[in-house]
Amino acid sequence: MRFILLSILFCLSLVLSGYAEKKFKLTSFSRIFFDDNVFMRAAGTPDQTSTFYFSQSLGIDGKFFRDLITLKAQPEIRHRTVDSKTLVFGNIGIKSKYEITPKLILDSANTFSHSEREPSDIDDDIDVTYFMNKSSYELAWQPRYLLKLKGGYENYVKRWSDNLPVGSGTELTNGDFTKNTYSFTAEQILGKRFILELVGKKSFLEYNGVRGAIDTDMYYAQFSYVMNPSTIIKINYGGIDALVKDQAGNLTEYSTPTYGANITYFTERGTVIGLNTVYEVMDSSVAYWNMKENLKTALIVKYPITPKLEVSAMGAHLITNYKDIGNRYQGLGLEREEEVFVSSVTLAWKYNQFHYAEVGYQGLHLFNKDADVYKNKVFFGYRWVF
Repeated sequence: MRFILLSILFCLSLVLSGYAEKKFKLTSFSRIFFDDNVFMRAAGTPDQTSTFYFSQSLGIDGKFFRDLITLKAQPEIRHRTVDSKTLVFGNIGIKSKYEITPKLILDSANTFSHSEREPSDIDDDIDVTYFMNKSSYELAWQPRYLLKLKGGYENYVKRWSDNLPVGSGTELTNGDFTKNTYSFTAEQILGKRFILELVGKKSFLEYNGVRGAIDTDMYYAQFSYVMNPSTIIKINYGGIDALVKDQAGNLTEYSTPTYGANITYFTERGTVIGLNTVYEVMDSSVAYWNMKENLKTALIVKYPITPKLEVSAMGAHLITNYKDIGNRYQGLGLEREEEVFVSSVTLAWKYNQFHYAEVGYQGLHLFNKDADVYKNKVFFGYRWVF
């Protein structure tokens, strides 16, 4: 794929050209997993497959050209025992910041990744993965000390490794898409503790092949309150206007509120507590719908028990609604609600700044009227920074 090769070549050229500055860090991360449902089979399905697998990744962090460019990459090799198969995943990202004038700053970023498939109703022994590439640019202008204006553009490309048949039919999922988003933000600082942001975004998403598209206009106001040096609270509210096109070319207009809230608490000692909720409209990886609504709530906790021993936990609850107005097919009136719980807990022991080990659990539980999916993983890992 052309965009994959271009991303890799661009990243390598930056690494080689900035190598002489030697501002980089390498991290070796080795883990052994036990996965009780590696192919994400539905509960009650015969021959639900479990496996051990070994994961070896290499983290690369570097800064080049007087810290104007930041590079982060984490290639990963996985080998599983159930079928003696080796897979390659990972991500690579580049960020840059350029000061055109003291009041005019240009930020750019590009991220490429290869990841496991997302939770869905797929139930098979095929390794369905996806490739993702995001390129973004933001120009920020600060005409006054307390006022900042931002204009942005993002290109999002997603490609699946397999184009599977839909149900028992001959039509294909056609989940590949290209999305272009344009945004504008006005940020005003009010006093010493308050920040008001007005945000507008316009996006155009079109699926490859014959499937349809979804265009959205999103606008909201976000209010931030810096309660104290350790606590920040954010709330936002607005609306989304969408235009959904099915595979026959029929257009449907749709509007819904969008809202979110976030509270973050952190200390110098290393304690972090974050609670976030958001309601949004986005593309669907399930082939019967081109659009879905998400209500996501997540809690993140990180606590240093001792200077060398740390526990971190994450829990997320996701309610997804697939409505008839987002149907790929005309006149079927298909609807579905899906509920997903994602959780993890990790206990890490840091021997020194170069070596530490960790043990943990990761879980995914999915519920809908068609099938339930349970996936649990436990792991042991060792990191070496050099």
